[in-house]
Amino acid sequence: MDLKNAFFGSFNLYDNIFISIKLVVAFFAVLVYIKLVGRTILNQVSGIDLIQNIVLGGLVGGIIYNPNISIMEFALVLFIWTFIVYLIAFLTKKYSRLRGLIEGPIIPLVLKGKFNIEGFRKAKIDIMTYASVLKNNGIYDISKVYFAQMEQDGSITAFTDDYDKYAVLLVIEGKINHVYLDGINKTEEWLKDELRKQGYDDVSEIFLAQWSPKKFFIVPKNQDYKLKVNE
Repeated sequence: MDLKNAFFGSFNLYDNIFISIKLVVAFFAVLVYIKLVGRTILNQVSGIDLIQNIVLGGLVGGIIYNPNISIMEFALVLFIWTFIVYLIAFLTKKYSRLRGLIEGPIIPLVLKGKFNIEGFRKAKIDIMTYASVLKNNGIYDISKVYFAQMEQDGSITAFTDDYDKYAVLLVIEGKINHVYLDGINKTEEWLKDELRKQGYDDVSEIFLAQWSPKKFFIVPKNQDYKLKVNE
């Protein structure tokens, strides 16, 4: 075998420069993509993040080495994909129902110590997998679980009947999280009364409200307000 061909093959300077320029365009396009969509996609915190990353990888990898696609066409495809992803992210943040349709709902598995059999069916999780996840969370006795749910990213949140040491988000971006509210055996009326005590008559004014038996941590949407921590 010719040593030159073994190392360089059919080396074409123009083709390699063309690919290099595409790599540079892809690098900056991905930086803009991460800036617009958010860095959470790097951790793939939801199923849609995984899909976005797979498609982006396929686009970049498939187009870079295709000599029939120009640099402008390549940049346009990346721009269109980034716009689609940004639009989906914007709409799912603004409309919680749409987010539930796209990413899937939070599915209760155990409520107040009682198994939600229908929830296990919807989540498509069997008992052995559930028990294994609990062990990874340090829970070895299934019967001690007071509350458990499958999150939108497929992970499982669970705590035992000694839940006093846990803090839960009861309000997220102006919306009441009824799943967690039921999990701590509280009602919507109770939550609204507690918020009124802190000076909030409208739930929609609240960016987040985290509750634990020891404190109520509230962050209003209006940043002019001082954060309130009820010790």
